[in-house]
Amino acid sequence: MGKHSSAAAVRKSLAGTCLLTAVLLFGSTAGRAQETTSTNLTSNCSECHGSDGLGFKPGIPHLNGQSEFLLTNMINAFREGKRSTKVKDHRDIAAAAVAPLSRHYAQQKAQRPKSTTSPELVASGEALYLKRCAECHLDNGRDSDKEAPLTAAQDLKYLIAQTLAYSAGERKFPYLMDEAYRGLSEVDLTAIAHFFAAEDQEAPPRKRRRR
Repeated sequence: MGKHSSAAAVRKSLAGTCLLTAVLLFGSTAGRAQETTSTNLTSNCSECHGSDGLGFKPGIPHLNGQSEFLLTNMINAFREGKRSTKVKDHRDIAAAAVAPLSRHYAQQKAQRPKSTTSPELVASGEALYLKRCAECHLDNGRDSDKEAPLTAAQDLKYLIAQTLAYSAGERKFPYLMDEAYRGLSEVDLTAIAHFFAAEDQEAPPRKRRRR
């Protein structure tokens, strides 16, 4: 009886060791596979946007945290020639890669680097934002409806270029955006871009009132 109990205990111990080894081995392999998949997925985009969605130089947008809906529409617009682009890789993205690529960048939480902005333009841009932009670009650009991008802490050079592209007719206005633009000068639009670029990516914590 003692021998049988001892043998059973040994088998049980070996089984537990094998199970633990399998979990560690395959769990680690799964983690590496997931990391490799993400790297492969963003290989054509990481040169400019990195795997974390941060533009590597002025003029390149930060993609991290944008809605999956917006990123999908943006990529498809490039692929289908509905939005002009000088980047060949935009047009070469495979249809099957659009959804996972959009999902990947939408899930990235990296902190966006702040652009250098003009305090005077930021102040005038804030006043214009409250009158013209706040309805769609909520919480100072940190939130939005599905069709409007998150603009807080976006790259300044990119914001200015895209803002002026709409007024020049190089990009098609989304719903109601043409009304928001009406009567705004190039200086006004630049000021709004400075306001958004100067905003924190996340809302600063509110100070508690002392009782």
